Amino acid sequence: MQQLAPQINLVLELRDSRTPLSSSNVLIDKIFKGKDKVIVYTKGDMSPLSSELLSRWHAPRNETFVELDCRRGKDIHKVLGLLKSKYGSMKPPPPLGLRLMVTGMPNVGKSTLVNGLRQHGLQVKHFKKVARTGDLAGVTRNTSEIIRICEKPEILLYDTPGVLLPQVNDIKTMLGLYLVGTVSGGGHMSATGNGVDPVIAADYLLYMLNLNDPSGKLYRRYLARPTNDVYELLEGVGKMTRDRRRSRVDGVMRANYTGCALHLVQEFRRGKLGKVCLDEEVLKGVTGEEYARLFEQEEARVGGLQTRIGVMETLYATNERERATVEEARVAKLGKHQRKKQEQMRQSNQLFF
Repeated sequence: MQQLAPQINLVLELRDSRTPLSSSNVLIDKIFKGKDKVIVYTKGDMSPLSSELLSRWHAPRNETFVELDCRRGKDIHKVLGLLKSKYGSMKPPPPLGLRLMVTGMPNVGKSTLVNGLRQHGLQVKHFKKVARTGDLAGVTRNTSEIIRICEKPEILLYDTPGVLLPQVNDIKTMLGLYLVGTVSGGGHMSATGNGVDPVIAADYLLYMLNLNDPSGKLYRRYLARPTNDVYELLEGVGKMTRDRRRSRVDGVMRANYTGCALHLVQEFRRGKLGKVCLDEEVLKGVTGEEYARLFEQEEARVGGLQTRIGVMETLYATNERERATVEEARVAKLGKHQRKKQEQMRQSNQLFF
C-alpha cells in the first residue's frame, strides 16, 4: 500500500456506521499523508448515526464525509458524483485520470462499493464482479489490479485487502468489532470470533442494545420486557428458534446458549434488530472537540506502538547479525572433514523437514 501511495490522488476511507470510531484507523493518515481523503460511512441503514453529528465531528478538521447504503443506487450515484467533483476541482487534472484507493477495516463493505461504483459508473447492467464480496472479513486479497469505474472522466481505483487491522486497546472495542464482523477467524472460530465466547459477545450486545434503547424494543421479538440478564434473553431466543436441549444434570429443557448467542449476533449483523451504534462514546454524545481529541490520543498511542515495534525489530535484526557472525567464526575454526560432515547433516535436516 505504501508503494502505491505516490500514484494515488484521492483516498476513500470506509468506516462502519455502527462503529464509527472503532472502525477508523489513524494508520491511513500516516500512509497517505498529504493526500485528499473522503470518509465514507457504510451500512447507514443499520445505524442511528445522524448527519448533524458527523458534521460536528468533521467540519472542524476540514474533512469530507458521505453516508452510504451500498444497496441503494442513489447513494452510489452520490459517491460517484463526489468523485467527479473532486476530479473537476483538480488543477491541472491528473493526466492519467483520477486514481483513488478504497481503504478501511475488514468487512466494512469495500468490495461491495467497488462493484457498485463500476456498475453505475460504466452504466453496465450485467457484469462480472471485479471485487469479491462475502460475509466474512478478508475476502479481498491483493491490490495488484487497477479497476476502471468511470470513463468520462477517467476514474480508476485500487481495492485494498482488509489488512488495516484495528489497533485494539480495550475489550469493549474488540467486542464491538467482533459484533460487526471486523474480527473473524476460520471454521468454528469464525463463529466465535477468534476465541470470543459467543455468550459473552451476546451479553455485550445486550448491554449496547439497552444503551441504545432502554425500553427493550430492539429485542422485543424475543422477550416482552427489558432485561439485563443475557441468559433470560437467550431463553427467549431459544423458544423462538426452538433451539433447546435437555440438561444432562437435572433433565430440564433449556436454550442452547451458544447456538442462541450466535443466532442473536447474526441477526444483529443482518440489521434485523434495528438501528444500533456500538461505540459507547457516540451514545454519550461526542462533540467536535472531543472527536478531535480522541483521534489525537489514538495517533499518539499508535505512534508509540509503532516506535516500540521498530525498536524490537532493530534489536532482533542486530541479534541475528551477531549470531550469524559467531556461527561463521565457529565454522571457520572447524577442520575440513568436520565442515563437510556438518554440511551433510544440515542438508539431511532440510530434506527431513
